[in-house]
Amino acid sequence: MSNNDKTHILVVDDSATIRKIISKQLGEEYVAITAANGEEAWHLLQSNDAIALVFLDLHMPVMNGMMLLKQIRESGSNHIAKLPVIMITGHEDSEAAKKASHKMGATDFIGKPFSEVDIISRAKAYANFNRQINSLEKDLTNDPLTGLFSNRGLQEQGDKAVSASRRHKTELSILIMQIKDADEIASQFGEEILQQIIRSVTSNIKSSLRGDDVLAYLSTGQFAVLLTNTNAFKAHIIAMRIQNAIKKLAFKIDDITIEIELAVGLNSSESYGDELTFTELCIQTEKALQASLQHKECKIIRRAELFPEVPYYDISGKSSSDSKFQESDEKAKSSNNNHDIELLCSYIPAMINGEYEKIQLQDIESMIQPLQSYLDYAYSQMKIKLERK
Repeated sequence: MSNNDKTHILVVDDSATIRKIISKQLGEEYVAITAANGEEAWHLLQSNDAIALVFLDLHMPVMNGMMLLKQIRESGSNHIAKLPVIMITGHEDSEAAKKASHKMGATDFIGKPFSEVDIISRAKAYANFNRQINSLEKDLTNDPLTGLFSNRGLQEQGDKAVSASRRHKTELSILIMQIKDADEIASQFGEEILQQIIRSVTSNIKSSLRGDDVLAYLSTGQFAVLLTNTNAFKAHIIAMRIQNAIKKLAFKIDDITIEIELAVGLNSSESYGDELTFTELCIQTEKALQASLQHKECKIIRRAELFPEVPYYDISGKSSSDSKFQESDEKAKSSNNNHDIELLCSYIPAMINGEYEKIQLQDIESMIQPLQSYLDYAYSQMKIKLERK
């Protein structure tokens, strides 16, 4: 059996002796990967999808076990967030520390000194099972909780949409949305309450979409909407409609009212060259989502806001400004127009609420042209209406 076929287990402990003992006890059936602290382990988790179990020491320098456990459970990666984590504890660790790590999401505990049976039994119980579950989940195109497309289903739909967009020269956009504080809601009120909220949010998002839009459920409280034949301007309006619908939701539990906030990252094929892949589109949208989550009002963040002057690079590293991707004057003008429209989109909430002071003075001039075009159209329609009376 090759190493690629074996279950990978991450052993995190600042003691080289402990790392060596566990690696030896795991034997040839598993691939033991080791790290001396939480920070080193976090990099390994992000770069190795084959890791199916983590043995984690509670006390370590740089980043201790509790900090890494928290980072794992709050990860945006569904695979990392659901990893079984076995905490390695010593005699000096109090019951309070164990309870705190259990509340944070520790799967199990193992005390020092431990035997080979302790290690192997947990490896068999958790690592193999987790690998089987992940394999089954990857085969599912629909999420069992919401009935929506899963990660795999979205990928299949997205690849088809990108091909069609390239073939017909149309735009497509994607929204990745996250229920803010979903993990905290589950921790405080329980997983069942969170699932009820997710189902309600799913229903409200559906009612805000068009018939041909693709809605998917990616991980805990995280959704994606694939919008075909839709540019960034129209996608922003749809995102606003969804956010406003979710803001109206309130869940009462005893004397506590839970209000839901939805962070939104937005990306569009307008910003990319002909070599766009759906995976790249999603990766960049995820970055926009993280920026939205950091915003106190969960502002809709567009990828173009984060990297306004950075050219798109395809997988080979070739810039969109190279040879066949060189923009013509016509495309440059179109890009400027798109920038003006996107700028206008970002200020729509402030305009609707009359909060004009939020509009930056340097941006007013860029917004005049798209606004003027709409006003000219509105006046012409009003004139026709008056003439008919």
